[in-house]
Amino acid sequence: MDAGFHDMIFSKLNLSKEQVLDEIALLSAHQKLSEYTMEVEFFEEKYGKTLDSFEKNLKKKSASLSTENDWMAWKFAIEGKQYWINLIQATQK
Repeated sequence: MDAGFHDMIFSKLNLSKEQVLDEIALLSAHQKLSEYTMEVEFFEEKYGKTLDSFEKNLKKKSASLSTENDWMAWKFAIEGKQYWINLIQATQK
């Protein structure tokens, strides 16, 4: 496909190339946010508690390697979720 074809489509949609790229980037950011949100929800459902409650119980007893791996993945998912929330909010200002 040549650039003229894209220009015709963008013109018909009343969008510039920059607007299309912005929309694609925003959709990708929302997709990442959704992935991290689903992972956080998975762990909350699996353990029936929030990460804070889980960490308190984890400190009280020795945990298996699998449980520690879940803790790290859960923590990373929460950090990733917050990162994408902040990034999306920054684009809306």
